[in-house]
Amino acid sequence: MSDTTTTEAAPTGGTRYLRTGLILVIVVLAFVATYQIAGALGSGATATRVPPAASGLVPARAGDPTQGGSGSANCACCTNSGTGEPIEGSATVDGDVQRITVDTANGYDPNTIRLAAGIPTEITFSQGSGCMAQVMSADLGFFEDLTAGPKTISLPALEPGTYGFSCGMEMVFGEIIVE
Repeated sequence: MSDTTTTEAAPTGGTRYLRTGLILVIVVLAFVATYQIAGALGSGATATRVPPAASGLVPARAGDPTQGGSGSANCACCTNSGTGEPIEGSATVDGDVQRITVDTANGYDPNTIRLAAGIPTEITFSQGSGCMAQVMSADLGFFEDLTAGPKTISLPALEPGTYGFSCGMEMVFGEIIVE
């Protein structure tokens, strides 16, 4: 039997840095891949509509800062958050439904929507990204993902009052005033 032993050279400083660098690159790539997969799964989800209460929809409390409104602060996490200044728009009645389109390219335009009471409504929100990737309203029971394109939200005839809506992060706000 032979007494031959094999000895491996200890890693040199350069080899150690190379291994550490490769491990770091693998970890970063794994993180990015996980983030991309999570984003892809999230964008394929269907929107959830919460049905309004059988007794009718209840307007938001006037002056409640958690309800947003036209004087709300801009989104701190992205640049497409609008000015926070009131931009008013009114729906047009088309047959027995009123319709309005809201542009989400730079906040909500309009961010104050005037509707007639007692007439069903369709609000179309344009495609959004960043903070404006979703639109939701606890008052009216809707949540929509806008990343795949424009979405139309159908609402029943509403009672007079003020109803809030916001981006999914609740940092950009709008209001619907029903008269």
